[in-house]
Amino acid sequence: MPQFETDLVIAGAGTAGLLAAVAARRLGFEVLVVERTAYAGGTTSGSRGAMWLPANDLAGKLGVNDSVPAALEYLNSVLGDTTDASTAARREGYITSAPKMVRWLLSSRLPLFVMRLPDYHPAEEGGLPQGRVISTHHSDPKSLGDNAARLRRAPARTARKLPPLGFLAPKASTTGTRGESLATELLRRACVNGVEIWFETAFAELTETAGRVTGVVVERGGERVQVVARKAVLLACGGFEASQTLREEHLPLPTNAAWSLNEALNDGSALDPAMALGADTAAMGNAWWAPVIVANGVPYRIDRARQAPHSVIVDHAGDRFFSEAAGPAILGRYLYDRTRGVRSVPSFLIMDNKHRSSYELGPWKAGSTPRKAIDDGDIVRAGTLDELAQQLGIDRAGLIGTVVRFNGFAHKGVDEDFRRGESDWDRFGLGGSKKKNYGLAKLDRSPYWAAKVYPGDTGTKGGLLIDADSRVLRADGSPIAGLYACPGAAASLMKGTSPGPGAGLGEALIAAYRAVLAIDGAQGE
Repeated sequence: MPQFETDLVIAGAGTAGLLAAVAARRLGFEVLVVERTAYAGGTTSGSRGAMWLPANDLAGKLGVNDSVPAALEYLNSVLGDTTDASTAARREGYITSAPKMVRWLLSSRLPLFVMRLPDYHPAEEGGLPQGRVISTHHSDPKSLGDNAARLRRAPARTARKLPPLGFLAPKASTTGTRGESLATELLRRACVNGVEIWFETAFAELTETAGRVTGVVVERGGERVQVVARKAVLLACGGFEASQTLREEHLPLPTNAAWSLNEALNDGSALDPAMALGADTAAMGNAWWAPVIVANGVPYRIDRARQAPHSVIVDHAGDRFFSEAAGPAILGRYLYDRTRGVRSVPSFLIMDNKHRSSYELGPWKAGSTPRKAIDDGDIVRAGTLDELAQQLGIDRAGLIGTVVRFNGFAHKGVDEDFRRGESDWDRFGLGGSKKKNYGLAKLDRSPYWAAKVYPGDTGTKGGLLIDADSRVLRADGSPIAGLYACPGAAASLMKGTSPGPGAGLGEALIAAYRAVLAIDGAQGE
């Protein structure tokens, strides 16, 4: 078997893997990144690229006074009790490393800016109405030169699935996502700094000597290659959202890989090799939920549509069961929690014609609903709420009663059931409107419309158990020497919720950053 030797092997050329590669090269490591697809950037390239990084130095530009203690208080308030994956040490490591990593990225001249985005729970102790979400100014992939062909580009339909995030942020590029820009910047730095990347190379096995991981076996060009890692192996190859088998084994049911917004091949490839060496797993039943509709077989986020006035979401009994304006991670959990008693997967986004005429929904522009979408059942149209309930197969009295009650709330301007439209997050989702509870408006304009709402996701939260330094752990809590991982190959510390937009990407990048520092500090031990 052919052999190759380097200091650090990184499995996965997503943004976490690229950041780790750049950081390691800056410390003088020889670095090899193995990526089984032909492209770098991973799932981030098709995303908004938001990063929840509290206590950052950029918050002052918005007049925000944030601090590590306040951010940690907020995170603990949101997450609640600690678990094996969400330990006090991991939470503290995240918060204390966030400002340091932002300073390092800024010193590396990444074009970062702070977004005017609230935390998901701004009323909690330590919560803020803005200042903790970082993103990247537009970077043209052409600046990569020949390497531009190796960047995973966001398909046009993917970009259309992303509603605006940060209505007061600098104008976004019309040719790609901010996630694509972040990947562009990191790939450029990796290439300039001499990181070697093997594309179309599948990570197959971990090798171990005397209880320490010493490398990997990969499949490249039709043959297996032994790669020796003198210092460590870092698994940054994503979660298991693309594996229907693993989804059905671990996630709440019903579940479907077709509901996932990720288009990369994240099928849990890191799990079996690490578990063969005794690695433990955690949080396998959770994901970064995002309510979606499905049109022509493609999932679309509905963040803007569900927050907008003239709409409600109901279960099969015709009842509301949450605030439609809440953060996406919370709503996905509610869909599954609700279905234990009342069928709520799918639920239904109910709209009147004022909504359908005013707001984009999935691939359909405001005021435009193709006949094919109606014929295929992707969206339902009816002259009355009674007819709509019959077509959907849901309780007619329940739906009509829910709409009557909601219309009463809209008249008063107060959602007495779920407080929709009252928090800083809710108001942000409505474009920062200063109108009195703009999110509440009656559903009274015929025809009425409905679309099925599914618990989609932007990735899974479950994976290998790691500590605050990203070391992979055994069931007894001991680290596997030489083996590191970052979410989603590793379990998220975020449990069943999320503190704010971009927390998934933020924790993956910080885990990669901390892993490299830990590898550097572990030498000679």
